Amino acid sequence: MKTRYFLLTSAVALLGLAACTDKTWEDHYNNSETEITNEQLVVVNETSKSYLSSKTEFGSMYGFLTDNDVFDVLEQKGQLHTLLVVENGDFEQPEPEDAQYIANSHVTDIAISPSNLYDGERILMWHGKFVTVGLDSLGMMGKLDHLTFNESPVKKVIKTVDGYIYVLSSMIVTPESLYDFINNLGEDYSIFQQLVLASGGKEFDKQNSRPIGVDETGNTIYDTVWIYTNEFFDAKNFNLSSESLTATMLLFSNDVINEAMTDAYTSLNIWGLDRDIDVLYRWILEVAFYNKTYTTEAYESSTDLKSIYDRQWKIEKQEVDSKHPYSVSNGIIYNVTKLHIPTNVLIYRIKDFYRNYEYCSDVEKAQYFAYNNFKDINVSTEVAAWTPYSGVWPMHENVALTAYCNDASSSYYLKHQIIKPVYDALGNVSGVRPYLIPPGPYRFAMGFAQNQNVSYHVTVYVINGTDMVNIGESDITIGSTTEFHYDRGTFLSDTWPEGYKEVKEQEPIASNSKRNNYDTDGGCVIEELTIPDLKGDGTALPVVILLENASGVSNRLVFHHWCLRPTSNNY
Repeated sequence: MKTRYFLLTSAVALLGLAACTDKTWEDHYNNSETEITNEQLVVVNETSKSYLSSKTEFGSMYGFLTDNDVFDVLEQKGQLHTLLVVENGDFEQPEPEDAQYIANSHVTDIAISPSNLYDGERILMWHGKFVTVGLDSLGMMGKLDHLTFNESPVKKVIKTVDGYIYVLSSMIVTPESLYDFINNLGEDYSIFQQLVLASGGKEFDKQNSRPIGVDETGNTIYDTVWIYTNEFFDAKNFNLSSESLTATMLLFSNDVINEAMTDAYTSLNIWGLDRDIDVLYRWILEVAFYNKTYTTEAYESSTDLKSIYDRQWKIEKQEVDSKHPYSVSNGIIYNVTKLHIPTNVLIYRIKDFYRNYEYCSDVEKAQYFAYNNFKDINVSTEVAAWTPYSGVWPMHENVALTAYCNDASSSYYLKHQIIKPVYDALGNVSGVRPYLIPPGPYRFAMGFAQNQNVSYHVTVYVINGTDMVNIGESDITIGSTTEFHYDRGTFLSDTWPEGYKEVKEQEPIASNSKRNNYDTDGGCVIEELTIPDLKGDGTALPVVILLENASGVSNRLVFHHWCLRPTSNNY
């Protein structure tokens, strides 16, 4: 609820006016100044311009406003207004280039009664920015010096015939906007600045630009007004220049970003993985902006924040100077002192295929694919290569490892240490190597082929030296549904390759009836499978998947893929 501001002496004033006789009323009305019981509140029968011009204590402020055409514009508009002024002793002469801007920061086109003010109210001034009202419990009891405009306490309020004048203890200082702040960043923040401004531009606003002449070729010359645009922010209706914005921004220096990138690629190198650096830069940009102003207390009491792009900022994993935020006119800024790029950003998903069997030597086949009761082992193309959008999304085919049971009445198993192909300079597979999976929680999914009518007890292990450590088990059935049918992913959400979710509802992809089946994670085996940090230093570990069937089957067995997708907690 908004707490309204009521001056206790207002009732006294009304009673006094009601008690006047005709003559005393005339005497009262013709007085240029009527003092109310509270000496901080004055009612006058004059215009704001007339009142200020007649008071020597406002000479500096009156001259400043006059020099910058404030009263001329007020006269042209002919409407009620509010002026924020200071006495001579509190006046500070602005630099010439700032004078008009600062003069306009002291005027608004509404008459603001003290009784209608509330704490946190934002008042739009002529310079296009908001001034924020502050009002504590003493202010609500009528103490004007506990009423503030942009933290400047009020000394006196004058009600004139055309508006209000608030006498402040200091001139209005309007913080720069987020856009101004970013534009004014120094070289130490050039990487972040470029990330923010890269997708922006400016357009000529002819409608609001004033013609001021004609050049020698006959073209109109304008006092130009520009509209600043930025596709990244426009997509989220997040205008860095808007004074109606209430935002939080995280600020990253070049040193912080470069250190985070070094740490990230050191980890990726150890894991044998790679990541496009533009993806990491994009994450920094997407995690930096929030459509809520978080005070120090609110920030420190939070666990996770979600940015305008729904990016997760886990407080305990990041280092921020939360005690000393910067205030801007439309938000608050926190300086990040050390940045951790989360594992679930470094790794979108890890997905690979049982077809890697064909790339192994005989020794490697025995090492990475242990089994019993199998015959006719083969690698074959089950679904021809296809794409929902030719030339944009790569062709994807379903190539699987297949086999039959040697004895259809006996149990069988397949124990596979997950491996990845190694490519030579020409892009040909030259060998294989084990995956090393970093610690943390993952969703574990797999793909086979439907209608096998077979159940598996699935056990996942990590290899720690000579030990096999069981980290999760599950029972699944490969039946007539498409849950585990290759990588259709019909039972899961958010299972597509990176970037696909954002475009799959756009034409011409949207017209492809199979678009939801394209290269997904498959069917869920274990909702959260945690790779343990067994050595306490974040060491990534080899992983083994054991599939066991107790009864055997006569039909062909098809093993397609496995997939580990980091969860939101894998930070």
